[in-house]
Amino acid sequence: MDLLLLALAYPVVIAILFYFAFYRPVQQERRRQREAMASLEPGDLVLTQGGLMATVKEVIVPPEGPTEVVLELAPGVEVRAVATAIVQRLRPAQQHSPGQAPSRAREG
Repeated sequence: MDLLLLALAYPVVIAILFYFAFYRPVQQERRRQREAMASLEPGDLVLTQGGLMATVKEVIVPPEGPTEVVLELAPGVEVRAVATAIVQRLRPAQQHSPGQAPSRAREG
C-alpha cells in the first residue's frame, strides 16, 4: 500500500515542480507583457524586438486584428509596427506643461 501511494505521489510532485519551475514564470511574463502593451501611450520610449529604440507617436486599435503602433525612430522618421514587436518600455511619456516643449537629451 505504501509503495502504491509513493508511486502515485511521485508524478504529482514532479508535475507541481514543473508547474512552478517552468509554466508559471512564463504565464507571469506574458501577463506582464500584456499589461505593458495595454498601457502604451504616445511619448513612451520603447525597445523593439529588433533592438530599435523609438518613441510611440500613436496607438491604433482596429476593430479586428492586432494593435498597431506608430513609432518615431528619429525626427521625421516614422514606422508602423504591431504592438507585440515592442519588448520593453524604457521610459514612460513625460508630462509637460502646455507651454513647455519636451526636452531631448543626447547621450553619448
